[in-house]
Amino acid sequence: MLKKVFFVLFAVFFTVTPLYAAKIGGVEVADTITLEDGKGELVLNGAGIRSKFGFKVYVGSLYLKAKTSDSQQIINSDEPMAITMTWTRTGPPDKLVDVFAEGFKYAAGDNYDAQKTNIDAFLGAIVKASKTDIWRYIYMPGQGTSIYYNDEFKLNIPDLDFKKALFSVWLLETDTFTGDEKLRDGMLGK
Repeated sequence: MLKKVFFVLFAVFFTVTPLYAAKIGGVEVADTITLEDGKGELVLNGAGIRSKFGFKVYVGSLYLKAKTSDSQQIINSDEPMAITMTWTRTGPPDKLVDVFAEGFKYAAGDNYDAQKTNIDAFLGAIVKASKTDIWRYIYMPGQGTSIYYNDEFKLNIPDLDFKKALFSVWLLETDTFTGDEKLRDGMLGK
């Protein structure tokens, strides 16, 4: 009898596959995302919650070809990767533009002036964020960074240096970091 129970439990354990890797801040985070045009899959590297004044704003998730917690490697890499933002609150476009603009000033550093045109194009595409919206930033080598809001394509910025600046908004680690360390560490899987 004990062998039968063990066999049933063993069979159930190995046939049930979770659809989501984690539930963070009430948001189910997918363990993989599939790239368009049969270009493979990306795996969840990590996810975290962006909070402001004690309120959950969004869950940020980082997807890579292979997991790593090395932020500089991710930022500088010319490999497929993606960041998703799953909103848990509503945010007006003007406030979001201000937050991203400030993030880019820090993240792009000395490269800010050279990326100003790309940053302005990115900021110009920002829309109102509503609860449960999903924003995706998908980088593909040779193609650039594609921006999607709720699966609606907004624009593509074909510049590796822009991708470095964009991903640095979340992932840059320095002594002067002014962003959300818990979110960053979560996305880095720390």
